[in-house]
Amino acid sequence: MDAMETLARQWTAAKNREETARLDRVRIEESMIKLHPAKEEGSETVTTSDGTKIKLTGKLIYKADVDKLTVLTSSWPEAARPIKVEVKADETKLKAIRQERPDLWKKIAGAVETKPAKTGVAVEIKE
Repeated sequence: MDAMETLARQWTAAKNREETARLDRVRIEESMIKLHPAKEEGSETVTTSDGTKIKLTGKLIYKADVDKLTVLTSSWPEAARPIKVEVKADETKLKAIRQERPDLWKKIAGAVETKPAKTGVAVEIKE
């Protein structure tokens, strides 16, 4: 067995342990929530008899039809409208400019921070 094969098997075993641990954690969290349901929104801390603090945080996810919401709130003052516009860099276009147009990249590189992301690893063992 070569070194990469050994590492692949070790990685697979570790990944399986990780998934088992995650499932255990989720099951325990569900049991805690059954004993002490969280608020609909907001945090609450439960202190056990030995002083352990458990923070339970409830949250709602809001998803809106932005077009409808825009029409329905168009007469509202700007500060009261529940709509925001987010401007952010287009990573796909930045990648293309960096690879295909070094002349343009040179002009904008000072405004763009680039750093390596974590290298992804996937292992498929053939049994």
